[in-house]
Amino acid sequence: MNNILIIIDGILAKHFLERLCFEKGLGYFFTVVCQNSEKNNLNISSEYIDLHYFDPTSTARLENIMSKDFKQAFIYMQDEFETKKSYEALRSLNPNLEIEIMDFWGLSVNDTHANLADARMTLSRRFMDFLPDIALTAQYIGLGVGEIMEVKIPAGSIFAYRHISSIQQKRWRIVLIYRNSKIYFVKPSFVLEPNDSILIVGDPVVLQSIFHNIRDKAGQFPMPFGSNVFALIDMKNMNQNMQERVLDTTLKLTQKSNAKRFFIHVINPKLGVMYEKLKKLSEDKEGVFFDYFNTDFKQISTWLQNNDIGLVVTDIKNFEKEKQAFFDLKIPIMKVGKASFDELKEAIILSADESELENNANVITDLSKQLDFGVILYYYNPNSQNITDMEEYFRSLSKLYDKNIQIINKNDENPLLNLQYREDLLQFVSFQKELLNRDFGKNLSTNLNRHYYKMRQNYQLFIPVE
Repeated sequence: MNNILIIIDGILAKHFLERLCFEKGLGYFFTVVCQNSEKNNLNISSEYIDLHYFDPTSTARLENIMSKDFKQAFIYMQDEFETKKSYEALRSLNPNLEIEIMDFWGLSVNDTHANLADARMTLSRRFMDFLPDIALTAQYIGLGVGEIMEVKIPAGSIFAYRHISSIQQKRWRIVLIYRNSKIYFVKPSFVLEPNDSILIVGDPVVLQSIFHNIRDKAGQFPMPFGSNVFALIDMKNMNQNMQERVLDTTLKLTQKSNAKRFFIHVINPKLGVMYEKLKKLSEDKEGVFFDYFNTDFKQISTWLQNNDIGLVVTDIKNFEKEKQAFFDLKIPIMKVGKASFDELKEAIILSADESELENNANVITDLSKQLDFGVILYYYNPNSQNITDMEEYFRSLSKLYDKNIQIINKNDENPLLNLQYREDLLQFVSFQKELLNRDFGKNLSTNLNRHYYKMRQNYQLFIPVE
């Protein structure tokens, strides 16, 4: 049986021993040395603990129990001087013994076989966990760099009253839910409620953004997809007007959204007015790249993933050409329309699917709030289904974002018939796998997303879905 030596003193050490006795089946035999039997009446009873009362700073007294082959030693004492002397006594008796020391004072020990546990830092971190609106991260599990986090959902959170399946989880996952002191395992159908605590794992940088996304309510887009905006300008296959609109849209979205910076990738560069404009921009701002060799979007897409891109701006031709590659990115794609970005007045949603609306609702309302667009939901409802729950959900979002969302329930007329001639609209489209199909049956489909091409003259934001 493996033997472990524990030298303790004080009330904290007593709690440590009590916790040790609580742990069953550890497979170790513990020899415990306590300095003062009158002040430290431990009342510990365990067949795995051999308790001794003597001064551990005495090398002679320690030597009597060192006949055992100890695998490890722990020093947990409340006096700095006695901690040092106990360590020195142990080390003189066994130069290779692994010694763990609870450090309340900032000790300096130059010993490859000794480890200091900084009690001050540990206690401070734990005490900080009680501060409001602070992310709770696991300190001693996994890498210990914040890849495991617990977040409580406040009443006004954009995550409240949402199905797990409707939450985009890229580079992070919800793995557990705590509600009313009970543990719930994650199911797609599970609906989050205010005061739920969720355990999330993933990239530490992404988790910090998710934390703020949950707590800060609004103004986070393009997070959680990424923090930067990317535009692809093809000077060979785009006319000058389209190049201008792609550039202008990229700059406006970077300015008005929560994006940190922009990247503009220019392929097939050609001398001209637009080239000079982009060249000057590259001198003033970082992030403009002229690519004279590469026109393969697959190579560019790898670069996107490595630079935390959360939004891509492109034109209709490139979108249709690289639609599969865009779909695989799982980030929003802004397709530029015929009008200038400044001419846009409203954001519209065309849908016949309630679950789809829940998937996209927060992205729609968040971006519309940042751009100061009115939002109109055209719900195509030919079967006259009850939409009370959906209306209530959007009313809650309206209050959360302080943004009026007008709901138009259409059961007799496809809204595309009236909207396809307006160019001052930003249309939100669910980027579903069905959009990749090129079959003729799409003209007969009731899935309004498949009819996005009928509004190709408009600005369209394609939102990825799981």
